[in-house]
Amino acid sequence: MDLADAPELAVVLGGGLDADGAPLPSTRARAHRAAQLARERPELALICSGDRQPGAPEGVPSEAAQMRDLISGFGIAADRIALEDESRDTLANAVLTAARYLRDLEPRPLSVITSPFHLERATETFRHVLGYRWQVMAIASDETDDDIARAARETRYLQETTAFFTGIRPGDLRAIAARFRDRSPEYAAAAALRGLPPT
Repeated sequence: MDLADAPELAVVLGGGLDADGAPLPSTRARAHRAAQLARERPELALICSGDRQPGAPEGVPSEAAQMRDLISGFGIAADRIALEDESRDTLANAVLTAARYLRDLEPRPLSVITSPFHLERATETFRHVLGYRWQVMAIASDETDDDIARAARETRYLQETTAFFTGIRPGDLRAIAARFRDRSPEYAAAAALRGLPPT
């Protein structure tokens, strides 16, 4: 399915991999919710977002690839699923997904699928990166034990995200990408950013 032809989209955010490179329960729960949503909405196209963390075992597939395989295993056609497999945090999920897939599309409904504790930060990040013409909605997966352990840090991350966007107009992807490059130089060579020259 061509993303441009899909009347609505959903981005599935990775929830992490374990030390052996297997999906954490959070990642599995998000993939399961994405498959449910795709069954409910046959014209929905999915984008799975997430890379491996530094130090992951050699040859381990990205979070995005593993979520695609999980979603396909629930009966969703693989051609409905695109991959953004360079990001390792929420801000990168949004910036790299927008740069790679969304910046040239007409705005449309877009669901962000993630864990309950992460919904506020994830949806606000995507709203700011894409701008308010996009109809960004939050879709919660089931809560898992590893979600509960991470939720205690969420307020700090939300404050950091708010500070990152201070002074940037929502939807100004070039300005956001320029600040993102400064904040996260490890992404300077990301393929998704090559088409976005610095402001």
